[in-house]
Amino acid sequence: MKQNEHKYYSRLDEQIISSDWTDSKTGQNVHTETIFANLTDDEKRMWYSGLCSNEEIERILHVQNAQDYILKLRADAIVDSIRLTRVFTHLRHFYKNKWSLSSYFRAYEYESVKSKMSPEHRSLCEQVACGSLIESEANGLIFDSPYGICSTYSHSLQYFSKFALLALLSFDKDVPMEVRMNAMRISVRTMLQRETLDFIVDPRGIVPRSIMQRLQSIYATQMEFLVGHEYSHLINGDLTRENLVERSLIHSRFKDQTDYKLINAYNSSQRQEFAADLGSLSYPLWKADEYDWLYYCTMLWFSILAIYEAVENTIFPPIGYQSHPGAKARYNNILTNAKRPTNFDEYFYFESLPERVSDWEELMIEDASLNFDELYNMYGSVYLAAPNTEWRGRQLIDRVDY
Repeated sequence: MKQNEHKYYSRLDEQIISSDWTDSKTGQNVHTETIFANLTDDEKRMWYSGLCSNEEIERILHVQNAQDYILKLRADAIVDSIRLTRVFTHLRHFYKNKWSLSSYFRAYEYESVKSKMSPEHRSLCEQVACGSLIESEANGLIFDSPYGICSTYSHSLQYFSKFALLALLSFDKDVPMEVRMNAMRISVRTMLQRETLDFIVDPRGIVPRSIMQRLQSIYATQMEFLVGHEYSHLINGDLTRENLVERSLIHSRFKDQTDYKLINAYNSSQRQEFAADLGSLSYPLWKADEYDWLYYCTMLWFSILAIYEAVENTIFPPIGYQSHPGAKARYNNILTNAKRPTNFDEYFYFESLPERVSDWEELMIEDASLNFDELYNMYGSVYLAAPNTEWRGRQLIDRVDY
């Protein structure tokens, strides 16, 4: 890539750090946990008023149960970022009295998976409070809280998946290599916490409706797999007191970030992770066509995760024992031990898809090595194409168009 070519595709603006809040004296990032410590309840109500309904604000200020606790995590993740605060203030203004933060983040995947469980397993899973968040750390978790067990996943995973799949898959309409490359960059940057999460108002480009519908259907099913994975830990008996460890909900990756939001997470072994993957495919009582689609989407999930891991391991070489096995090991575990779908395509799963992944791994490792400072160390936004083109449209102006 030419030295300045990325400037046509990037808005790496203002050197905004991940939390977006800085102390004017020290220059260090300050999170809402610190800011809230000295606020009165009325001041906290004003803080949340641009995001939540009055009923939700009272639930956040006076947490009574695990579902309230997730609502507070969700709201705090938004107010912890100036950009996300602007996005959701815009959404509340648009929806007016119909707005509800809980409704916007309603996670149908949890209900879908539970509805397919046996009565015994469904009863067990109903004890877990659940919901989605939007935050810089892209992950799915099941963890203990002062109010009971919670399971959450970050909407960041949606953007990671959509853009990676846009690069990886074949479509009826030709997707130029330039667009595919930038899509994969956006995907990797999202996982690295370097991409701003204002996709709702700044979607990074124009993806044809037919392609977007296919991407969304794959992503929704992948989230069902991740939800089933976390429920499988519960069903398998992995959530024991011995496995509890204090960890940060938000992990730092770069020097301008800090770990924060401590939770009591369950530290699973690699063996337990493999078993939970298989449980996600087997515990829900899927119809044959549902299972075929779930299997396909799950294998795509571990394929794009393998591409990201290749870049991540280049930038941050792994040190010591890793509790989670690598994406390729998890892909092969399913190939070896899970029930095969009725339309299993041996060539696709054993040759075609792994070859595509290998090609993208080589391409992205080289890209990260050559363009680390310009594209992978900077916080901001990357776009699918240059302004005023088919895959971008006109350039949106920050603080003018949204």
